[in-house]
Amino acid sequence: MSQQTQQQSSVSFQWQWNWKLLLFAAFFLPVTVNLALWQLERAAEKEQLVESNRQRASAQPVSLQEAEQQQDRQYLRVRVRGEYDNRSPLLLDNRVRHGRPGFEVISPFKAENGQWLLVNRGWLLGNADRSQLPPVPDEQGVVALTGYLYRSPGEQLMLGEDRWAVEAGAKIIQNASPEKVAEKLSIPLYDYSLRLDEHTPGALETGWEVVNLTPGKHIGYAVQWAALAIALVVLSLFANSNLGAWIKSRRRAEQTTKEEG
Repeated sequence: MSQQTQQQSSVSFQWQWNWKLLLFAAFFLPVTVNLALWQLERAAEKEQLVESNRQRASAQPVSLQEAEQQQDRQYLRVRVRGEYDNRSPLLLDNRVRHGRPGFEVISPFKAENGQWLLVNRGWLLGNADRSQLPPVPDEQGVVALTGYLYRSPGEQLMLGEDRWAVEAGAKIIQNASPEKVAEKLSIPLYDYSLRLDEHTPGALETGWEVVNLTPGKHIGYAVQWAALAIALVVLSLFANSNLGAWIKSRRRAEQTTKEEG
């Protein structure tokens, strides 16, 4: 081996501590790792939720009385007979589909056994002029409905108090929880709302997303956070040592050896 090759290969790995960067890495590395793990947990939760909904969507609907025997009634398919109360349909605000603003139409419904519940009939396109509410088609007489039970898993975001007028007619609301609506209408309501199946009497544009973010997106976010964690480790290693110079030295020594050989 030549003297030049010996000098190139004589560079040894050494630590060169940069305490500011070490403190930065010590703080953000656990954050990025925990965020990656949290996204993986969320992906597993969403996958379980989607699978549960898929299984229940293919099941035969049960009566409200049979549904009462279930501990978890979220997404449980049910059937019910009764009549719509067409006097004051509720328009759940800020519902966007196809990139266009609109409402979800929610109507009180009285079952044949006397039980009141809220029926989410689906989406209705809004007008450009907010003062002009879209007409809500009535559904008269006794009808048989099928759909699935739903209750919002968290407190609904409200931009202000819902203003309820006494007179009949459609009302724009932001909170469609049965508890809140029951308080306003002064009638006892079933503690879940009913989201209608397509082609059920009174149904408009149905179809709701089960989850706002798919499991795949959560996994994608987890990969991004994991990549940031790895990048932080690599950058910290280079910033606190002569790793770059050591690698270059090794490569040059190997190249010189090949040329001499």
